[in-house]
Amino acid sequence: MKQIKYTETQHMYWFVIFFSVITILIILSTFFGLGNNPIPSWGAGGLLASIIFFPILILYNMKITIDTELASVKFGIGWIKRQIPVQDLDLSTAEIVQLPWYAGIGYRISLRGTFFNTKPGTALLIKTKNRNTEFFVGTKHGKQIITILQKIQNS
Repeated sequence: MKQIKYTETQHMYWFVIFFSVITILIILSTFFGLGNNPIPSWGAGGLLASIIFFPILILYNMKITIDTELASVKFGIGWIKRQIPVQDLDLSTAEIVQLPWYAGIGYRISLRGTFFNTKPGTALLIKTKNRNTEFFVGTKHGKQIITILQKIQNS
């Protein structure tokens, strides 16, 4: 039976605020008919749904979960996620990595692997035993996660 050993949720408040401000500006410009060629109301609705609400739904937070079987990370409602069996992780490759500001946020592809993060700073990188993929997540609690994974693998 799965038992959750660690969970961490990181919110991207600034991301939601940024897209909310854009939403408000689009609504106001539509309502008041601002500009030389105002957006029709049906166009504003489609624009809001496609470029505003979907990114918010997909990326409003990041949740890291470690249970007795899986190490997983997911964004928002879970469309973007990675799940790796704990026994497939090679803890000898575990390292705490410093992500520079220009690495970006979100689901990112780098030379070291594909990572999930909500802000620049420290991250945890653990390769799998077959080296095909990695568990690469932005977190300040990397050492704690490594300790939990070691306990799970040793039991």
